[in-house]
Amino acid sequence: MCGATSPNKAKIGGCLSLLQSWARWNHLASYVGIPTALKDIRLLLDQRLEA
Repeated sequence: MCGATSPNKAKIGGCLSLLQSWARWNHLASYVGIPTALKDIRLLLDQRLEA
C-alpha cells in the first residue's frame, strides 16, 4: 500500500476500514476456532445436512 499512495497524502481512505475488519475477523476466527478455509466450511455444512 505504501508504494501505491502518493507521498503528499496525509490520510488513506476508502477500503482501509474493510481491510482492517477483514484482518480482525481472521484473527478472531483463528483464536476462537472458527474455520475460515472454504473446504472446512463446506465439510461443516455437509455434516449439518446429514444430521
